[in-house]
Amino acid sequence: MEIIEGLLFSILWASATVATKFAVHSVDPFLLTLLRFLVVAAVLQGFSFIFKRSSSRIPTRQEFKQLFILGVLNVTVYMSGYLIAIKTVSAGLISLFSATNPLILILLSALLLKKKLTANQAIGVVIAFAGLILAAIPNLKNSHATVWGLIAFVAGITSLSFGSIYFSKTNIQLSKMSVNTWQITIGGLLFIPIVALNSGNNYLHTDLNFFLSFAWLVIPVTIIAYALWLKLLHADPVKAGIWLFLTPALGYIMAVLIMHEKITVYGVCGAALVITGLLYSRRKVKVLLVAD
Repeated sequence: MEIIEGLLFSILWASATVATKFAVHSVDPFLLTLLRFLVVAAVLQGFSFIFKRSSSRIPTRQEFKQLFILGVLNVTVYMSGYLIAIKTVSAGLISLFSATNPLILILLSALLLKKKLTANQAIGVVIAFAGLILAAIPNLKNSHATVWGLIAFVAGITSLSFGSIYFSKTNIQLSKMSVNTWQITIGGLLFIPIVALNSGNNYLHTDLNFFLSFAWLVIPVTIIAYALWLKLLHADPVKAGIWLFLTPALGYIMAVLIMHEKITVYGVCGAALVITGLLYSRRKVKVLLVAD
């Protein structure tokens, strides 16, 4: 059963980029994200205070300050970088570059937390980044990616890594589900001024493509996948991490099968190097998963 749950989580989580690529044909990505997180926040808050009343509470003033920072880093800034990339970078390459999160986390932990970088971690980081560069070269040459898009996405992932480090240093006395609910609520609300400032570029076509893509991003990707992640984490954090590491490769495969993106030797070799590097540099870290 655990294998089925892990595989289902990996598939659902990996499908986020492909679903978003479909959705932007009908709605501006920033408006899409605002609507998505507002709906998810309402569902999660309702679940917490209706079905989990015994374990749910309003955060303290100090916790609200900490949750605000988490919402900015893990949702608003991260998703902004991701949405910029969605417009200019292929789905397959975005999926591979999403693997930089644990790698950047390792480097930031060494710099900020003074945690010694082990030989395995250093070698794993080099292997994985070499794979990303290898996979990016043909995409940049064939205009399937822009340097600006990749920079924006890596900046967003760096923000997510900062959020994970900040979370590990806080003493928030809330469950992971409660923390995630509040950071999605706060981070989602912060998209309101962004969408307002971007009003000249907003568009929304309420066609079948919009409703199907939006429903997929809200229910299977955000709600079901995150519930599976929490269950996997509770059962075995180490094994849960392995399922998370599978998502970049699965995302790349989905981009080829569903988006009909061209499969290349560079992409295959790059993906293999990324997965190898991730597994080689594996370590236990305290992280908080956020929806793509």
